[in-house]
This record gives sequence, structure tokens and C-alpha cells, in this order.
Amino acid sequence: MKKGLNLFLKGIVLGIAFIIPGVSGGTLAVLLGIYEELLDKVSNFYKSKKNFIDTVKYMLPLGMGVLASIAICAKIIGIGLEKAPIVTLLIFLGLIIGGLPRLFKGASKKPGIKEIIFMLIGIVLVVVMALMDKSGTTVTLTNMDTKGYILLFLVGMIASATMVIPGISGSFTLMLLGYYEPILGVVNNIVALTNLKQNILIMLPFLIGVILGIILISKIINYLLKKYPNEVYYAILGFVLSSVFNVFYQVFTYDFNLTHLIIGLILMIINSILISKVFKD
Repeated sequence: MKKGLNLFLKGIVLGIAFIIPGVSGGTLAVLLGIYEELLDKVSNFYKSKKNFIDTVKYMLPLGMGVLASIAICAKIIGIGLEKAPIVTLLIFLGLIIGGLPRLFKGASKKPGIKEIIFMLIGIVLVVVMALMDKSGTTVTLTNMDTKGYILLFLVGMIASATMVIPGISGSFTLMLLGYYEPILGVVNNIVALTNLKQNILIMLPFLIGVILGIILISKIINYLLKKYPNEVYYAILGFVLSSVFNVFYQVFTYDFNLTHLIIGLILMIINSILISKVFKD
């Protein structure tokens, strides 16, 4: 019961990644200390009946937490991003910064040249992606044909990688593809119980793509973690460090407000200290 509640609460934190641009679900999973276990559960659930049951017991409270976060927090965070985006983003930047000390302590060995190279590659890849123009044409999800549903499935596969690989923001990726606002609109319609049949039919291929993609990418990363643990760990560390840049960069895409910046920085420091205490063990 206690473990289930703990996973539910962590799911609520993970749900933030689906709402705030620049925040990666993989990054939050790493900071919450569930990344490797999550990968193992997802990539091995089919191997035995016990594995399947264990995975369901693990994923159910976690998934419920994510859904609760999207349904409940989306409105609150949406208001925050609308009224005081700089303050809101800096508060969540504090969450990432606060988890970094624990992440550095988790390193199994001091980095050599090879580990530093992998970490730098992780940083550069995500920073370049963050700097890419995300103002492309937005697609339309109405009156779709077979090609449209296939594309939604493939977008779901791509989006799944951003949920598994730390540092890469799912919202950024969907913006690049032109699917962020349409899919967010469909999710909001489902939550509001508007045109349920139509919106569920639109979401199904996307969700199937996400599920299959998560299983595939999880297996690949799980294999790499076991085969090349240090290299992959420092690459992940690079991804997470780049998340700090991603969110901070996002702050400056909004109209400058000195008062909000000062308040946000103060709350960011307070939040990072509080989070570092939570992630201490």
C-alpha cells in the first residue's frame, strides 16, 4: 500500500513533463530514482506471468498518478504559464536542480575522458534540439484519412522516445512536428468529455504508437545500461544537465518581466533546496 502511494505521488510529478514545455519525463524519472526500474519493468513484462503481474502492480499506480497530474494539474499549471510563465518555469527548474546532487552521487566511478565525451554528446544533442525552430506548421486532426492515422501512430512512436530518453522534452518534439497544440486540444476535449467518440478515435493510434515505442526504446536503453553502464550513465547525466538549459532557455522566450524573474529565481532556489532534501537518500 505504501509503495503504491509512493508510486502514485511520483506519477503526479512525472505528469508535469506532459504539461510544461522543456521538462522531460525521462529526466524526472531519473531524479525520482525510478528510471532504471521503470525501464526494466517495461522491457521485460512479457517474459513470464510473474513479470507481467509485477509490471501491472508497478505501472498502475504510477500511470494513475500521471493521469491525475494531467487532469488536475494541467489547469493549474496552465493558469500559471498564462499569468506568470517565468515564475512557473523557474519553480519547476528548481525541481530539476534540486535533484542533481543525488544524481552525481549515483555515479559508480569518477568520469574519465570517455565518460566526459558521452556526457558532452548528451548535452549537445539536447541543446541543439532545444534551439531548433519550433514554429512550424500545425497539423489538423479533423477529417483525417488513413494516412493521417498512420502519421499519428508514427508521431506516437517518436514521442515515446522523448518519454524514455532523459533531457528530451516531449512537448518540444511535438512542437517541431506540428502536433503539440492539436494533441493537447484532443486531450483537453477528452478530459472535458467533449465529442468523446471522435477524440478517442483520434488518440488511439497515437497512444498505440507511444506504448509500442516505449517498449522498444526501453529494451534498447535497458540493454545499453547493462552492457555499457558508465558510458550510458554519463550520457544520461548530460541529458539531465541539458534540461536545466532547456527550461531556462524557455524562460526567455516569454516577454521579459524583472519582478517575475526575481520572484521566480527566489522560488527556484527555495524549491531546489527542498527537493535536494527529499532526494537526499
